[in-house]
Amino acid sequence: MDDDDEAGARVFHKLQAMQAMLFQSNRLVGVPLARLLHVCKTYEAWKLGREIDALLMEIIDARRRRQGRSGGSSNNKDLLSLLLAGSGSESSEERRLTTREVVDECKTFFFGGHETTALALSWTLLMLAAHPEWQEALREEVLAAGAGGEGPLDAASLGRLTKMGWVMSEVLRLYPPSPNVQRQALEDISSSSGAVVPRGTNMWVDVVAMHRDPALWGEDAHEFRPERFARDPVQGGCRQRMGFLPFGFGGRICVGRNLTGMEYRVVLAMLLRRFRLEVAPEYRHAPRVMLSLRPAAGIQLRLTPIIH
Repeated sequence: MDDDDEAGARVFHKLQAMQAMLFQSNRLVGVPLARLLHVCKTYEAWKLGREIDALLMEIIDARRRRQGRSGGSSNNKDLLSLLLAGSGSESSEERRLTTREVVDECKTFFFGGHETTALALSWTLLMLAAHPEWQEALREEVLAAGAGGEGPLDAASLGRLTKMGWVMSEVLRLYPPSPNVQRQALEDISSSSGAVVPRGTNMWVDVVAMHRDPALWGEDAHEFRPERFARDPVQGGCRQRMGFLPFGFGGRICVGRNLTGMEYRVVLAMLLRRFRLEVAPEYRHAPRVMLSLRPAAGIQLRLTPIIH
């Protein structure tokens, strides 16, 4: 959305405020009449949602007007242009995105397309600073893959960063950006133990606890060991097929997981070929769940430029 940076920035800041409100209200999911317990917060969230929708509609309408003036053609290949290319009348024979759906998709990508990748990279930089042997291994891999110059990285270079993929998976295991996922039972579910989950039950899956469960990962479940994904690139040796869920699962699995992987490799390769990382003495380890898993006290690192 490069033509609408100012409006886009306003949307992003309002979505961050909405995130903080949602974290507070999520504690009461499933509680009868929960909205009545926080009437003011409920109203503020509703008002903020309306403001976000209005800003996004402003961006969408402006883009449509520009496309109309150019006869419907556009050289833009950004997310909004692609979404608008797939939007239209619901009465057409081909099912197309409605304006409401375009707005909702924009909100999803505004949040998910920035927050999760930034957090994954932040935790990765910390882990590499704390484990210099892996930092050096990745730096050597970046240089050997042909990604050591100052120019842009190409797809072929990124595809050769195998160890970086192991590190990414291990970081997402220890510090999943989405620490829990929610589902609602569409029908009564009977477990192998005989317990029954009634239809309509809201269920929370604690991804952090599952990713660190020694029963699934072994006694080193709390340790940073990317080599576990060398032996099993998909599940990392987890003893349960659904035990590794960095991007969720099922029909609502993260749509941007491939984009995240590409962005992650590009940014990390550029940093590793330019800087050496160390953990600063003032760093305090304080992961905090607030919809996403964040470093509550920030991540303080020391970067030393590499002279080639």
